[in-house]
Amino acid sequence: MRGIVRACAYDVKIGPSENKRADAMNAPDVRPYRARRTRAEQRDLHEQAVRASLRMFEDGGYEALSMRKLASQVGVPPMSLYRYFPTKAHLIRHIWADLLLRAHSQATAALPEGADAPTRLAAYLEAWLQYWLDNRRHYWVVFAIRDSGRDWVAETDGGAPRPDPWRVLATLSELVDGCVAEGGRSRLHPHAVEALFCKTLGFLTGVIGMASLAKADVDGLKRSLVNEMVEQVVSGRAVALQAENGGA
Repeated sequence: MRGIVRACAYDVKIGPSENKRADAMNAPDVRPYRARRTRAEQRDLHEQAVRASLRMFEDGGYEALSMRKLASQVGVPPMSLYRYFPTKAHLIRHIWADLLLRAHSQATAALPEGADAPTRLAAYLEAWLQYWLDNRRHYWVVFAIRDSGRDWVAETDGGAPRPDPWRVLATLSELVDGCVAEGGRSRLHPHAVEALFCKTLGFLTGVIGMASLAKADVDGLKRSLVNEMVEQVVSGRAVALQAENGGA
C-alpha cells in the first residue's frame, strides 16, 4: 500500500510509532506547574537582589549592573527580576532606599527612652553619622556616585533619579520640634531641618573623602559637630520666630 494509510478509511492496523504520534497530538497541553512565591519568599528574593546589586554597584557603578548577571547570582530567570525592577534605575532606587533605611534604623535604635529632646536629637545625629563612618562605601553609593549614560536618562524620562532621605528628614523634624517645644518657642525656620541634614553630609564628605582629614580625630570632630548642631537648635540660632506683624 502506497502513501499514508488513514485508519478511518481503511481497515488496517496502525504501527506503534504512529500510535505514539497520535497520542502526542491528542494529549492535553500539560505544562510543569510552578508554585507562586509566597510573600515571604518574594521579600527574600527582593532582599537578595538588592544586596547582590549593591555589591555590583559598589564595584563598578551603574554600568556594572546587569539584570542577567544579577538573576544568575540570586538563582532566578531574568524575567522574574523584571517583575520587581522594570529598569536598572528602579534597582538603583531600591539600593538607595535600603541603605538609607539601614542608617535610619541604626539612628532610631540609638534614641534613649525617657531622655529630653536635645539628648535624643544628639543621639540620633551621632548614630546617623556613625553608620556612614562604619560603612564608607555605602556613603559613596548613596550620596556621591552619579552616572549619566544614555540608558540612565532614557529610563528616567530625562531626569537622573536621586536618593530621598524622607525618613531621616521626618525624624529630624520631630526631634527638633521637641527641642523647640521644650524651649518655649513656637516655630522653626522653614529650612532648619534641611540645614542640619546638609551639615551632616558636609562632615561626612570631608572626613571620608579628604586625604587631609585621614588622620584626624574623627570621633572628636563628630562630637563637636553634633554638640554644635544641638546647641544651635536649643539656643534658638536655628529657629526663626515669626512676629505677629509678619516679620521674621
